[in-house]
Amino acid sequence: MTGRQLLDILKKEKPYLQEEFNLLSIALFGSYAKGAERPDSDIDLLVELAEPSFDSLAGLQIYLEKKLGKPVELIRKRNTLSGRFLRRIEKSALYV
Repeated sequence: MTGRQLLDILKKEKPYLQEEFNLLSIALFGSYAKGAERPDSDIDLLVELAEPSFDSLAGLQIYLEKKLGKPVELIRKRNTLSGRFLRRIEKSALYV
């Protein structure tokens, strides 16, 4: 699966994710966004939720891993995220 294919799937799933998990935004970053993925690469996603909770994040991760068939690493976009770290992520982030 390529980064483009992942973005297509996420675009189709976004309305459901917004309804079910209160998703505000989602972006692909890391190796898939850069076109440098390997067979063992996980899928890195930057997410912002309207009402973040452990249950909503865990549910979102489980849902996406089943849907995409690969391990998913969720990074929650929030004010406490280090500015440098967030800038590095957003440099390669592809928003859905």
